[in-house]
Amino acid sequence: MSGETASSDRFAAALYEKLPFPVLVLDGNGRLLSRNAAAGRAFGWDGGAGEPADGRVLDGAAEGMLARHAADGAARPLRFLRADGSVFETMAQAIALGTAGAAYALLLPGLGEGNRDGDAALSRRVNAALDSVPEGFAIFDGEERLVMFNRTFREMCGDARDTVRIGASLEEILRANIRAGTYRDVREGLLDGEAFLRARLNDQRNAAPGGVVFAYGEDRWMRAENHRTALGDIAALRVDVTALKRVERELEEKRREYLSLLQILPDMIIRFDDRLVIRFINDKYAARFGMTAERMIGTTLWSLARTPAQRQVLESVLDSSPDTPIRTREHRYEGPDGSEHWVLWTSVATFDEAGKVREVVAIGRDITEVKRQHQKLEAQARELKKKNEALDQFTATVSHDLKAPLRHLSMFSEMIADDVHAGRFDDVPEYAAQLRKSTARMRRIIDSLLDYAQIAWHIAELRPVPLAEVVRDALALLEGHVAESAAEIEVGALPEVMGDPELLRRLAQNLIGNAIKYRRPDTPPRVRVYGHAERDGVRFVVEDEGIGIEPQHAERIFEVFYRLHRDETVYHGTGIGLALARRIAESHEGTITVDAGYGPGARFVVTFPRRAAE
Repeated sequence: MSGETASSDRFAAALYEKLPFPVLVLDGNGRLLSRNAAAGRAFGWDGGAGEPADGRVLDGAAEGMLARHAADGAARPLRFLRADGSVFETMAQAIALGTAGAAYALLLPGLGEGNRDGDAALSRRVNAALDSVPEGFAIFDGEERLVMFNRTFREMCGDARDTVRIGASLEEILRANIRAGTYRDVREGLLDGEAFLRARLNDQRNAAPGGVVFAYGEDRWMRAENHRTALGDIAALRVDVTALKRVERELEEKRREYLSLLQILPDMIIRFDDRLVIRFINDKYAARFGMTAERMIGTTLWSLARTPAQRQVLESVLDSSPDTPIRTREHRYEGPDGSEHWVLWTSVATFDEAGKVREVVAIGRDITEVKRQHQKLEAQARELKKKNEALDQFTATVSHDLKAPLRHLSMFSEMIADDVHAGRFDDVPEYAAQLRKSTARMRRIIDSLLDYAQIAWHIAELRPVPLAEVVRDALALLEGHVAESAAEIEVGALPEVMGDPELLRRLAQNLIGNAIKYRRPDTPPRVRVYGHAERDGVRFVVEDEGIGIEPQHAERIFEVFYRLHRDETVYHGTGIGLALARRIAESHEGTITVDAGYGPGARFVVTFPRRAAE
């Protein structure tokens, strides 16, 4: 046996019984020459597997490496092979045995015995446990060098996994990962790569709680947490949060979809707490106040309540109870232009354990158009009732007025027949003249009825009509009556209305013609025609200084065939002129009234709706 071998045997024999941690004696090529019992337990050789046949216990080439480590004198990380073929890494100190470098003793204090199974067994258990967890775990010393890691930590580095070894610096590992493309959208040599590197180093050094999340791989996310130990080391935890991130993205997508839905809904939506502080509103609600949602969130509804009625509504919402969490009410308000608007509000309250309102979600739907349609239907119903009453009256009046000439026709016809039968012919010419008068009167009544019936209740197509032109045309048609009566017609300023020019001409003609007809005896008629636009409508006025109208007749004069003066020798006509005037006014959605307080004479006022005026 050589001197080197004897020395190694004496060294090994002394250590086998004394040292609690593994000691290996290797030749210059790294093959096992000897070992102690602690090494057998740590490497699994005492479990029946036996020592390796080729003597290899180091993972990788060992030639020259042991000499360098022994010359350095410091503990260095080395990779070892267990009996089961697995590889592990631990700190080892090399000591040269002899002078020719033929043998080296490797001391592995990190695998020392500490309990009945020994620290080697405990170390194996710890390593196995760490390798079984899905999170990456590593320990860096105060100089940011790796002293421990598990399999997941290494595998998370992908193509840069070989850089993960005991003694490697954090910066070295990070740069290798950047080069390998482990971190998505981060490139080596570019500003984003350097910024990413510095940010991760800063996270490690500051060991901020909570960690940071960043992308790695094609579609994965990692959370890096760093915790400083009492010994000054950094325990690094790397958690794959891809599943959580995907859930977060799905939730965010749902949130965006939810917000998009709330924005495209035609309703106003608001959520506020028990202090009436706005927590959420959609754009529809914000637009009502001419503001943005971002600006209004955080303000209180008290600042938006403009009237005592609105404040009362807010207070009533907070009075909701678990028995009546849902409330519905209609709310009226005026728009910026003074127009009337209606909103149907439905509020749903949530409550705390004491039964007090915690939060309210309210949905407001604009029902202005529905209200207007409802009001229009009510107006149409009233109008229909009015027309039915007018129809009943019209039927009775027509029946009465048509029967009168028919009775005359029947009576004088019988008288003529009786006289002819008796041979008396002296009175026949007079009877025949009465028949002609009755026939003419019936013809006038029928013509008047046709005129009345041909006027529609509503004009299909309105257009701007200057009332000045309407009055001028009406006076041209009344030129003979004006000249015959020596009437004095004064025409003032007249506005423009939306309507049918032919019907408006007939309206003006009837009113001016009435003013000329019902004049005082032996006094030339004086008629004034004028108009003006007011806030609630456009006025068209015809007034005279004639015989006037008693107040008790102010409404009945617009009935069909109603005549105050039955003597047609003085005031001829059928009594349908003012009825025609009313129907023309109503066909333009207007009204006609007689000013009963005006005197002397009569004053007729036609009011057209303001919305129809231009």
